[in-house]
Amino acid sequence: MPLERFSMSMALLERLSSGISGSEMELILEAMEKALSAGLSNPKNAALVATYIHIIRERQDTIIHRDLLLNIAATWIIRDDEDPTIINNDIHKEKLEVFEKMCNGGAHHFFTSLGIEPLIPLMSMSAEDMQKLWVYNQEVQRNLIKALTHLDSVQEPERVKRPRELKLK
Repeated sequence: MPLERFSMSMALLERLSSGISGSEMELILEAMEKALSAGLSNPKNAALVATYIHIIRERQDTIIHRDLLLNIAATWIIRDDEDPTIINNDIHKEKLEVFEKMCNGGAHHFFTSLGIEPLIPLMSMSAEDMQKLWVYNQEVQRNLIKALTHLDSVQEPERVKRPRELKLK
């Protein structure tokens, strides 16, 4: 496997084990930075940061992250019209769309050609079980975005520090 594909695959497998995609992590980190800049002396902002940390930890127990799995497949499966030494974003997106449609219908046979050991249990699932798992994980991802949006809406605004007046004796 060419180095660029191998590098992307390793990054995706690492993300898969954490249960969170790069864009999801970025949303959480931005929200945490916003809460920090608003000041942790406010208990509401401190609670928000603690909640974001909890969300990250909870995501590590996600059974399957659909976006990451699709990206792994799109990276490892090389089309005949594709240069294997580079990752063409347009071709990658096309493959993602095809795999998404297949998985929505319960198909997952294209994962068998990947030979990735942690994904082997996925191969033994029936199409019905795969579809249930797929739908479940789509819902988990939607709920994550809803939770992050809600948490962002309840964050206290940044406090403006006013200089103290000096009292003359």
